Amino acid sequence: MLLRRLFRLNFPSLINIPRASFSLTSPHYAAKPTTPAAPTDQATPTAQSSQLAHNKKKTSLRGTPYNVTDIETSLRYMESDAYKTVYGSEPVWKNYVRNRTKQRFPHYTRDFCVEEGLYIRGNPCPVCRDEYLLLDYRNVKLLKQFVNDHTGEVEPVLKTSICQAQLRNLRVALRKAYDFGLMTYEIPFRTYDYRDYYPELRDEKDRASSLLMTILHAIQDQKLASLDQLTLTDDQLHAT
Repeated sequence: MLLRRLFRLNFPSLINIPRASFSLTSPHYAAKPTTPAAPTDQATPTAQSSQLAHNKKKTSLRGTPYNVTDIETSLRYMESDAYKTVYGSEPVWKNYVRNRTKQRFPHYTRDFCVEEGLYIRGNPCPVCRDEYLLLDYRNVKLLKQFVNDHTGEVEPVLKTSICQAQLRNLRVALRKAYDFGLMTYEIPFRTYDYRDYYPELRDEKDRASSLLMTILHAIQDQKLASLDQLTLTDDQLHAT
């Protein structure tokens, strides 16, 4: 009894714990519903953020059919509003994001993306992923996107990310476009030895070489110290 009295005297607030807990369950202390905070102004999405969002929600194309279009349809597609909406004024490989398993890309691309009419890759190359893009010598607008404007050389695959099969199609189409005159290119400067084609120039070469040998032999025979002391007879001059 004495301990109970001392406890009540020293800790009077602990005696009212059941009453306090009961009062918290009354409607007066009921939790009020909280209103959601107003959304803050978000920044305007950039091209990079839009591309990242597209990469997160894109689906794999592995196993889906790949139908190769004809050249007439591909040419109409290059001039259509659908092409301008998807690619704009940029090359078709500009916004392509290549998959990688390590920190660095390999120095080569895959051999092919399509086999027996089906996609065998989940993320095909920029040309294979769009079935309306056809690398043909008549599709000049598409071919120019893979040629450097300054050097005239084909852009490296590490930049365009196209597969090796489409790279072979690109080289064949470019060669045919050059041969048909649909695209211009710089001819490398070459030097020719015209003595191989003109006999008269070949004879002059032989006469010059024989005269030079005659002078050298005369210098050795006469043991001359300089060319000013050289003298040739008429027989030596006519012999050349």
